[in-house]
Amino acid sequence: MPRVSKQLAQENRKNIENISSQLIRDKGFSVSVSDLMKAVGLTHGGFYKHFQNKDELIDIACKDTFRQSEQKWNSIIAETGSEHEALNLIFTRYLSEKNLADPGKSCPLSSLSMDVAREEEGKAVKQTFHQGVETLLKILTTLNDPKHENTQLSEQAIIQLSLLSGALTLARSVDHDLALNILDTVKDFLIQSQTTE
Repeated sequence: MPRVSKQLAQENRKNIENISSQLIRDKGFSVSVSDLMKAVGLTHGGFYKHFQNKDELIDIACKDTFRQSEQKWNSIIAETGSEHEALNLIFTRYLSEKNLADPGKSCPLSSLSMDVAREEEGKAVKQTFHQGVETLLKILTTLNDPKHENTQLSEQAIIQLSLLSGALTLARSVDHDLALNILDTVKDFLIQSQTTE
C-alpha cells in the first residue's frame, strides 16, 4: 500500500478534527472512533496515525468548538454599532430556532456541558472547557461594561451565559412548541434586561 504524503496526512488530520468537532457536539463524547472515522471516510485504524487516543481528539474538538463560538461572537460585535446591539444580536442568534435544530453547529455549552461534567478531574477537556467558558464570559463582561478594567468576570455576564446555555439545553429536551416558548421567553428577558439598565 503506498504511503500517504505528508500534506495529505495533514489534510486528513484536519478533516478528522473538523468533522469530529461537529459530530461530537451532535452525538456527545460517546460517539465511537469507528463512527468518527466513517464520517470522515477513513478507516478506524487510520485514527491512531493521527491521535494518541479519543481523549486527545475530544480535547481538540472542544477547543475548536469554542474557537468557532468566539469567532461568531466577534463577528457579531464587528457587524453591530454598539455593545447593546451586539448583546441583543448574540442573544437572538444563540436562542434561535436554527441553533435549536442543529447542535452540531452550535455552542459547546448547550451540547457538551453534561459530557464534560462526567469526565474525570485532570482530563485536558475539562481545562479546555473551563477556558472556553471564561473566554465567552470575558466577551459578555466587556460588552456589558466596555470600561470594565477589573479582571473579574461580571455577575451579569455569568447570569447571561447561564441563561443562554441553560435555555438552549432545556429547549432541546422538550417538544418543539415548548422549546420555542422557552427560547423566546429567555431571549425577551435578556433583551429587556438591557433596556432597564
